[in-house]
Amino acid sequence: MYNHMEYVSSSGCCRRVSIGLRHFAKKYFSAAFYVYLAFIVFKSMLTATMIRVDWWSGRVESILQLAALVMVIWKAASDDVWTARERILAAFLCGSLLLSWHSYSYAFIYELAVLIFLAHGMEFRKILTVHLAVSIAVTLAAVILALSGQIENLTYYQEAHNYRARMAFGFVYPTDFCAHLFFMALSYVWLRLRRIRWIEIAAIAALGIFTWVGCDARTTALLFAILVLYLGIMKLRLRKGPYGKYAGTGKSSRPTLPGAHMNKTGISTEEVDSESESQTRRKPSERRTEAAVLPRIREWIDRLIVLSAPIFAAMMILMSRFYSESSGFLRLVNKVLNNRLYYGHIGFERYHVRLWAQKVEMRGAGRAVTHSAEYFFLDSSYVNILLRLGLAVLAAVLLILVITANRERKTGDHLKLFLLFLIIIACVIEHHLIEIQTNPFLLLVLACDSGRRDDFRISRAGTEV
Repeated sequence: MYNHMEYVSSSGCCRRVSIGLRHFAKKYFSAAFYVYLAFIVFKSMLTATMIRVDWWSGRVESILQLAALVMVIWKAASDDVWTARERILAAFLCGSLLLSWHSYSYAFIYELAVLIFLAHGMEFRKILTVHLAVSIAVTLAAVILALSGQIENLTYYQEAHNYRARMAFGFVYPTDFCAHLFFMALSYVWLRLRRIRWIEIAAIAALGIFTWVGCDARTTALLFAILVLYLGIMKLRLRKGPYGKYAGTGKSSRPTLPGAHMNKTGISTEEVDSESESQTRRKPSERRTEAAVLPRIREWIDRLIVLSAPIFAAMMILMSRFYSESSGFLRLVNKVLNNRLYYGHIGFERYHVRLWAQKVEMRGAGRAVTHSAEYFFLDSSYVNILLRLGLAVLAAVLLILVITANRERKTGDHLKLFLLFLIIIACVIEHHLIEIQTNPFLLLVLACDSGRRDDFRISRAGTEV
């Protein structure tokens, strides 16, 4: 009897200890996750700048991998609730990235797989806030150190553009610096949404002008212009009433006496008024027809945006794979994209498409003002991921983009959907899609958007204000 009571007491004590440990893990995991995220972003951002960190070594990478393993165990012990679909999605995404990392040890793949798993159920706004704060701090530090002469400020002069100066401002290449500015602007707009003010839009426009004048980054400047234009149209539409008039302005009418006025054509204003009244009576039916057509058009556009990542990926891959100088159309596209099809075609000639990662030797123009005679770089994210990281990782990344875009489509948040579309467009010619220091939006797939638990199958439409 005594042994039985002792056994019950010890089991109850173990249960209380287990519950206490789970409560502790759940309570403090969020803080640990944001610290880990900040350190990963900080470390990755340094690799994009000319700041030399002598203490960085392979041993630190091993410590980070151990810390990632501890965080994963901690996440599993925090009693987080997973749906069956989320488990399948996480297994496919993280499994594809980890198997690709096992095939060839690109450290950023391992870190991305861990962060996607750890971000499950976390507030995406806080993830963006931490990422943006670290990015701004490192960017400002690199710019100040470069302008003060503490680190090298690479300056390029392109013969094709009248030897205009392109400064990198402490980063490894001017377009890399501008890409960071653009993604930081997207993060800021995502955090502000419809609360963004005109002065903030003007500041974003100033950033776009700066990328054009200081770095001669024409593509990034064009993306900034599209973003500013969309935000301006959004602000103007928010100020208008339901019939296109500005909110707060009533319909002004001036009474006239019958037959007192004649217009230039000799028609009485009474006839004009009666005609306008008949048109007014017809307007509700016209509005009903317009109200029925416009949502359908927008719905089809939104669905096309959801599928835009696989569409653009297929286009870039096929055009690069089958590029030929004999094709006038492909030559024109290659010229517009600044030889991206040409170097993508060289990549397909040198390397086979594999399921997992492989070593791809790339020699870019970064970190030095003298271009190598053996220049070879895969700028397009979709071609880059396919050849370097494998078909499985490309499928995982495209699935992330489709799921996140489809989620914003179903919630009816067109601004967020447009921001994701800009990322998809930018990565057609930029290689930053899968880099966590530049693009934090890959973590949205399992995170909570705006403080609510967003499964990727949302049926009810709503708009966040």
